[in-house]
Amino acid sequence: MSFFFGRRHSISSATLGQGDNLPRNERGRRASLPNVSDTNNTGSHTKGVIHDIFHKHRGDSESGSSSGTKTSKSEADIARSNPTKPNTDSQDEHHASHHHSDQAAKAHPSHHHEGPSHNQLTKKDIETIFSGAPYFLLEKGKHGLFYPQIIFPFDDHDPTIQNLWDRRPLPHASYTLCTLHAHLPVPDDWVIEGEMPVHLGHWKRSEAPKRATFDVGVHEVPNMLSVNGKDAGTIGFRHFLELPVADSIVYAGPEKPRPCSDLLHLSTLPATEAYELMGHYNDPYAQCSDGTVHDRKKLLCEGPVAWKRIGVRDIDLRALVERLQTLKTLRYDILHGDTPKTILDMECTRELYSGLFNRFLYPPARFLFADVGDSHSLKAQIKALTVVLATPGAWFDFSLIDWRLHIGQVLFENPPHDDGDFLDPDKSDKPWVHFTLERKWFLVQMLLAAELLMRLDATVRVGMLQNARDIDVSVHDVYEFDRLRSGKLNWDLVTVRRFLDSFHFTYNPVEPDHPSPTIHAPSKSPERHHHRGFLEAFTHHSTSSAHNDESAWRCHLAPSHVDQQLKGLFVFADNIGWPGLDAFKSALRSKLEGEGVEKKLEAAYTIPLTNSLPAEYSTLDLTKEMYSRSPSRRLLLLHSPHSIRPLNIGGWITRSWLAGLVIPGESISHLLMATIVENDEEAMATLGPVANVYGGFTYKGKTWWSKKCIVGRVLASQPGTKVCLAWLASCIVPKNSKNGEHFVNTWYEVDVREPPRRPGKPRIKHGNRLSFDSTPLGLGELTSGVFLLPVDGPCDSWSKANIDFQDLTFSVDTKRTSHNLTVVQKAYANFLLASTATGPTPVSFELAYNVRFISSHECRPPGGSVNYQNPPSTADGGLSSSSSSHVSHRHHRLPGHPLHRSYAFKWVPLESLAETSHSDGHSSGLGKEEILLLDARGSHDKETFARAWCASVGHHAVIGKVGRTCLACCIREARALQVKVVIRIGDGMSTPSSSIQVLYGGE
Repeated sequence: MSFFFGRRHSISSATLGQGDNLPRNERGRRASLPNVSDTNNTGSHTKGVIHDIFHKHRGDSESGSSSGTKTSKSEADIARSNPTKPNTDSQDEHHASHHHSDQAAKAHPSHHHEGPSHNQLTKKDIETIFSGAPYFLLEKGKHGLFYPQIIFPFDDHDPTIQNLWDRRPLPHASYTLCTLHAHLPVPDDWVIEGEMPVHLGHWKRSEAPKRATFDVGVHEVPNMLSVNGKDAGTIGFRHFLELPVADSIVYAGPEKPRPCSDLLHLSTLPATEAYELMGHYNDPYAQCSDGTVHDRKKLLCEGPVAWKRIGVRDIDLRALVERLQTLKTLRYDILHGDTPKTILDMECTRELYSGLFNRFLYPPARFLFADVGDSHSLKAQIKALTVVLATPGAWFDFSLIDWRLHIGQVLFENPPHDDGDFLDPDKSDKPWVHFTLERKWFLVQMLLAAELLMRLDATVRVGMLQNARDIDVSVHDVYEFDRLRSGKLNWDLVTVRRFLDSFHFTYNPVEPDHPSPTIHAPSKSPERHHHRGFLEAFTHHSTSSAHNDESAWRCHLAPSHVDQQLKGLFVFADNIGWPGLDAFKSALRSKLEGEGVEKKLEAAYTIPLTNSLPAEYSTLDLTKEMYSRSPSRRLLLLHSPHSIRPLNIGGWITRSWLAGLVIPGESISHLLMATIVENDEEAMATLGPVANVYGGFTYKGKTWWSKKCIVGRVLASQPGTKVCLAWLASCIVPKNSKNGEHFVNTWYEVDVREPPRRPGKPRIKHGNRLSFDSTPLGLGELTSGVFLLPVDGPCDSWSKANIDFQDLTFSVDTKRTSHNLTVVQKAYANFLLASTATGPTPVSFELAYNVRFISSHECRPPGGSVNYQNPPSTADGGLSSSSSSHVSHRHHRLPGHPLHRSYAFKWVPLESLAETSHSDGHSSGLGKEEILLLDARGSHDKETFARAWCASVGHHAVIGKVGRTCLACCIREARALQVKVVIRIGDGMSTPSSSIQVLYGGE
């Protein structure tokens, strides 16, 4: 029943129920801790094990220091007693374990055998040497879903370990609208500039609401909390794993309309069955769940008779608006009131039944009560609402990312719309098809979703938590509801919560003043009489209603959170370095602050907008863009400034952001950037009204890139880059490859290919296999002799070449390029490579693949030090000696975590990448699970070089920063993600960062 009682709780956020005040050596441990014998567990033994591991690493260092040399991959026994090892059902894996066991003795070269004896690691040893090491896993949810998690199983006693992340915090409180995942509340005055919080005068979240009792149980996919990794242009572990099952992929577009199968075979049915079928064709609820997939626009044009078939009345607008405001007020009281409350505290069950089925829906059909019992019960009402809202194709579908973005267009802009899947009223001659019909239909959908939401909340609180006798909820009822609801219905509940939170609703019988007529009823030609066919003779029904021609603009929406949303907009503009920021802020403040602004704001949200595509963009067909799944193109038609509009604050995009009508997912970044451009008159005049929010643009000598674009993700490593959510600013302006001139004042669309995928299921569907492949304990025996302690060494250890980034060049597709929209066929990052053996050599990488860069998760190196120092020798390279003694004498932590020999990796010099083609990049001598290490420390240009190479050959990469994540944990994270490349960045060698020393006392 988890979908009733609340959201899935993160393992990593769980707190210990006891033992917080116990001594460290007596505190409880996570059940997943390895079941390792703890005999002879003494401090001297632990010290000896660490000494042994470090010595083993020193013995390996010489063989690993030469370029292109790889560590030997251990064929070790995995059939040991270890509760942390996930269970697998594959017989092949069990067969492989026997093969590994047979090869265990061959795991190490001969020169290793002269080292210390291989001590069996005890429980205490494991707790010590793997303290602070992240453990990667997939938490199993409902319906076969898995949720990526990162935990620290060896540090349950230390709550401060949860301060380690792989993502940046959300820069402002308004940005929490992007996610449904549980997270710490953002203080009202919390503002992030870069990675540093500022304006922390008040650490209090004012009017923080309680959680609703009923939890929808869905989240945006991918996880928007980790859309910004620690490094510019990166994403987090969770975000990356969820990309193959993103909402844009699972919900690719609306289902193709089709009638029910019985109607398709009507001519083959016996006459009595055919007449019986057609006799009930116009009954209420007849086409809710009979297999019909509706065309929303056609359904609207067919009028109240068609609406009746899905159970919906022709609703009076005043009643609709007043009920919306009533439910909005009730929801506010539920979340902010002092005492628990439900809708049953306002109305009894029979009053709810009467109000719902006399004003908004038709009395429910008999088949809806087959397993419900009392037809007036709350369960019967919930089932009726669920069946109506789940009717395929009849409503706006907010499981689609397209409608999550365009929701404001329905509310604030008059049709016809030039960019989207909307009804064109001019194409119908029906008297009820007027310019506000879709707006009213959306309001009806929100009303029904709100009615359902309030009843679900009451059922959970009263019927399940308080065990009320008059509300009997069985396990069967719970699972029946779960069976009926779909992704579309779940997102209705998410959307209506945001809708109720964003607006106050009032009804005004006076038609608002607007530039174009909203009702075309007088111009509609009377319905023509004609002979009807067999089907139409049964289905035709004359329609007349006083509600048909009422303008939905009489429903006034007043935004609730303009001040907070305006601050969030300014934080975004500041973080991306928007030019003329002071003037931009002053202009908007003068419109949205001061005396009399409430009336102006009300007018801005009441008077409908009009917009059309300029003639110079006639070659673009934006109506086909809405359900496009192009990785490089998502076009939006912005509103040009218009002095006659109230407040002159842009169009529906600006109004959506200022109201806080932001549906969880990627749309928040699109709304923010489009709002800035819309409200900068100079930018609109220069760039034009058509924006590509999956690309980027050049303006005033700088470029801004969406993180959806590979160019932005590669350039993000250059100095001066500014990042906020899914947009970044760069000082690098691309050049035309033909004439070498810089592009000016244009939007970009950069063609890109998806990188090659491994055969089989996406990694997120591998379940326990992910943690099995990346466990800190490795695949083999638990002795000190099978662990290495890999370190980075000096910055020039693996690559002595000098790399300079030169420029970015674009090859333009002139046939597809239109006014202010440059279509880039090929993008090249150009470098100058100079090594000691050769002079400067130009190197170019085509940014051809849509690869991602994942910010490595923070780890905390284990406590301890190495208190010996071997003299340099032939077998012991100077690199390892210097690095080990450096760490031993300066820090009280090791330079990293041990790494089991079963995790193979290989250092590759950056200069060797210049000769690597795409096919080489996917072979390059790598083993099946071998990780390629690129040392890009000490230089932004080296990092850009490494990222560009990855984009040219199609490899995703983990960005591992020295001082944040040790080398071993980077390799294990790459294994968890099935990523082949780790790019090491930062300055110096792998040592605990200063932030960790300050936070944890430098233990």
